[in-house]
Amino acid sequence: MNDALNLMAMKLREYDEFTIVYHIRPDGDCIGSSFALALALKSLGKKCRVTGEYPVPNIHREMTDKIPQDKVINPVYIAVDSCSPDRLGIYEKEHFTFCIDHHRGNTIKADFKYVEADCGACSEIIFKLIKSMGVDVNKETANLLYTALITDTMCFRTSDTSIQSLETAAELARCGADIYNIARKNMFVKSLGRIKIENMLTSSFHFTHENQILTGIITLKNLEDAGIPDSELEGINSLVNQVEGVKIGVTIRELPDGTTRCSMRTTDNISANDICNSLGGGGHFYAAACILKTDVYNAREIMENVCGKFLENSQ
Repeated sequence: MNDALNLMAMKLREYDEFTIVYHIRPDGDCIGSSFALALALKSLGKKCRVTGEYPVPNIHREMTDKIPQDKVINPVYIAVDSCSPDRLGIYEKEHFTFCIDHHRGNTIKADFKYVEADCGACSEIIFKLIKSMGVDVNKETANLLYTALITDTMCFRTSDTSIQSLETAAELARCGADIYNIARKNMFVKSLGRIKIENMLTSSFHFTHENQILTGIITLKNLEDAGIPDSELEGINSLVNQVEGVKIGVTIRELPDGTTRCSMRTTDNISANDICNSLGGGGHFYAAACILKTDVYNAREIMENVCGKFLENSQ
């Protein structure tokens, strides 16, 4: 086991109360990882509260609503699956004793920090950490971690899927994870609203640079017309990466505060992280994001221009 992870496991045992913070616009990985860590700590007699600026998405509440939230008076803070302070939302200014993440260029300041860059899912790290803490993984925890794993690796289809990802999946299955129903619920079955928003996104597709760059737009009006909340958009960014010949795909989403989130997927030797980093964002090599303080249509023009330069430099 990694010495740094062992040290974190040892330090976690020294505290009695924790507030575990997941990132804004939460996905399956941050939710599953955060609540699984909370269960592990609670099994050691610790008090835990899991929170974030945004509520837990409805699709995951069947698991999380069953987990009691403890009243904490003087907790230490743990950041899970967040790469930068702004991703922590209203908790950005808190002092974080622990930070656990799998994104490149993590800028969160913490007393004890463990980052495994480009690991398939943060849940892979949490699983190792729980074992290092000497805690047995039961079915409830395994279901949370498996949900986190398959949602972030898109059912083991992302470039960050590794031997560790597959070995983690096998171990979680042995621990009782309901692998069939979790995969079906999160990766196969879609609400009518989700199908509608996907159709709106594909109808907005715009190709440039000999069809090698693709951008798509989702507006707040689109969400309203589809009748779904923002939390039901998990995984939708992969659609721009499914078109043959596209090397850079960007999903451009209008946010309630007037800004625009640009989520990028790339192929070949093109780094999504480098492109988004040039615009103040970041993430993984083939999957990253940035926030632009402009409307979606101006954001599309900016992204097409910036991506075009990176595409040309890669050839």
